[in-house]
Amino acid sequence: MLNNIVQNHLDFIVFICALLVERFLPLVSWYHPNHILCAIFSAIGQRIYNKTDTKQYHYLAASLASTLILSVIIIIIVLLLEFAFYPELLSGLILYVCLENTSLNKKAIRIARLVKKNQKSTARELLKPLVAREVKALSSLGIIKAVMESVILRTARHYFVVIFIFLLLGPIAALAYRLITLIQQAWRSNIAPNSSFLMPLKLIIFIIEYIPIRLFALTIASLKASKKSMHYIKHYGRHFYQTNTGWLLSTCSASLGIQLGGPAIYNSQRFNKMRVGVERLPNADDVPKLLYILDQTRFFWLLVIVILEIIKAVLAF
Repeated sequence: MLNNIVQNHLDFIVFICALLVERFLPLVSWYHPNHILCAIFSAIGQRIYNKTDTKQYHYLAASLASTLILSVIIIIIVLLLEFAFYPELLSGLILYVCLENTSLNKKAIRIARLVKKNQKSTARELLKPLVAREVKALSSLGIIKAVMESVILRTARHYFVVIFIFLLLGPIAALAYRLITLIQQAWRSNIAPNSSFLMPLKLIIFIIEYIPIRLFALTIASLKASKKSMHYIKHYGRHFYQTNTGWLLSTCSASLGIQLGGPAIYNSQRFNKMRVGVERLPNADDVPKLLYILDQTRFFWLLVIVILEIIKAVLAF
């Protein structure tokens, strides 16, 4: 009987195991596959990008390059799944590699502690891999704001959206999404965020994230300061440079009672992004509070997934 239960729910068991392994045995960034892939994608981007090229050429070059990268990797993974003795286990491994949460939270806590000790130079070095913006001139408040925004966006995109796509469309779709975000991350390190070269990837990511990001933001809003969160979404989120990001920053800003967003420097160029909220600026003590809210949101959706699986099992029985 136990064997039958395991066989019938192997996909869900592997899914839970992948979440637990990521929670307690996260991959260290310096030997994570993403580190190698980002280096490769960055080299490809530098090879084909030329600032003086026309917008049409940028669109075409970025589309073809990203399509080629995705095709090669996805074909290899699909073949591995086809010939694997236990494809469910390989699917769980794919999910585990795609997730990013525990190591990110640890870095955020460490950066907050360094700022409290006034070790800003070390905090900036830890922050640099987490953001695309320049960090060398950031003050203590700037460092905290930058790390909080990074944690919010990465938790939503590299954890919640990955799980959403994995459960809805399967491991290949989740891997494809994660690869697209890695390509954009690698290319943004040397290319201005408003470049036409990045527009095809931005559009694809925006469409993919449209529903799950809003679900995540509304869940945060429902946990605390719901009325204020909806007010912020209406006045800030809908007018932010990227509305998916705007929704997330609006609900987190309202929940914590702090100001997020604001100007940032990318590739020596200042971008005047909208400030979200009119409250105080964040400090190091707000980082654990943010992580607690995000953990509550993740636990809520994990509980929903478990309940749905139980209902599914009862109906099948």
